[in-house]
Amino acid sequence: MAEKKDTSAKKNTSKTAKNKVTTKKATNSKKSVAKVTAKKDTVKEEKVVDTYEVKLKKEKKSNKIVKWFNGLTLEQIVIGGVILIAILLIVLICAATKNTKTKNGDDIVVQVDGKTITANDLYDALKEQNGYNVAINMIDDYILNKEYKTTDDMKKSAEATIETYKSTYGDSYESFLEYNGISNDDELKELLIKNNKLTLVTEDYIKDNITEKEMKDYYENNIYGDISAKHILISFDYDDDATDEEKEEAEENAKKQAEEIIEKLKNGEDFSELAKEYSTDESSKENGGDLGYFNTGDMVKEFEQAAYALDVNEYTTEPVKTTYGYHIIMKTGQKEKPSYEKSKDTIIEKLVEEKKNNDSTISVKAMIALREKYNIKIKDKTIKSDYNSYIEEATTTTTTTASE
Repeated sequence: MAEKKDTSAKKNTSKTAKNKVTTKKATNSKKSVAKVTAKKDTVKEEKVVDTYEVKLKKEKKSNKIVKWFNGLTLEQIVIGGVILIAILLIVLICAATKNTKTKNGDDIVVQVDGKTITANDLYDALKEQNGYNVAINMIDDYILNKEYKTTDDMKKSAEATIETYKSTYGDSYESFLEYNGISNDDELKELLIKNNKLTLVTEDYIKDNITEKEMKDYYENNIYGDISAKHILISFDYDDDATDEEKEEAEENAKKQAEEIIEKLKNGEDFSELAKEYSTDESSKENGGDLGYFNTGDMVKEFEQAAYALDVNEYTTEPVKTTYGYHIIMKTGQKEKPSYEKSKDTIIEKLVEEKKNNDSTISVKAMIALREKYNIKIKDKTIKSDYNSYIEEATTTTTTTASE
């Protein structure tokens, strides 16, 4: 029995020990919780303190920046701003370049539906379509501006032409510009000035290629002394909206009247008196139809030929028809033919006009020669081939026109 009690006592002792352990553990656990809580509170307090100190430091730093900024001069602020803007631009350009170039480094012009068109693609397409024309225009602009300075007279002439266009086209002027692929007056002015320079190129080219033989032949066959003449004009009496039958009838009546006046001259009546009575040329009738002295090119062709064919004091026995009406012409004077040396300037002027009128592509030939003077070398094979074809065609056309 005693032994059993002892065993029971041991068991109780064990339980008590266990309870002590549990109690100790609980106690320790509570202490740990307390410590953790204390630590958390400490951390919170430390954070609050730290935040406050950081705030003070930031305020002190901010005050230093303000004081530093206020201490800057205007020049330093401007320079600093420029540097900052430059840095931003570099960043933007780098970003933009990154987005507008292919992996191969080609510039991207446009992207659509997964398709990328690069600057090289665009160049190839334009080159195939009209590349040589664009290239030659750029070359010509450079050469023309180098050969001929833009003068005030060129500018005034272009401005006057623009005003004439505006007066002629009125409300349709903008449509006129659009139809010709011109954006505005400034662009039209530049085009007119360029055309003026092209005319100078053409005239200089013709002058440089006129031979002495051509000049002497022209002198023998086309240079005359000045002549003077009188005339009696009988105009066609019809309105602008007249029918063809009405015009024909008016012309027949004018011719009939002119023939009647010629009969009066044959009967001995005075030319000047008849001019005062019948001529419809208001500028000369009061002077008896006197036109003074003139030379070739001053009058319309039909009138000029008839007048030069007459002897002095001789009149035409048939009415001479021009766009103005029917004329009766009397030659009243003849000057001697000027010498060849004195006629050179006139001959050159006449030959230039004659060649320009007879060869519609002479200006093309003139520009080809001017480009050769500047030793142009076209490196692109496509553009070079197109340009050579253009020259061949233009030269062939020129030769054909001249031979005709």
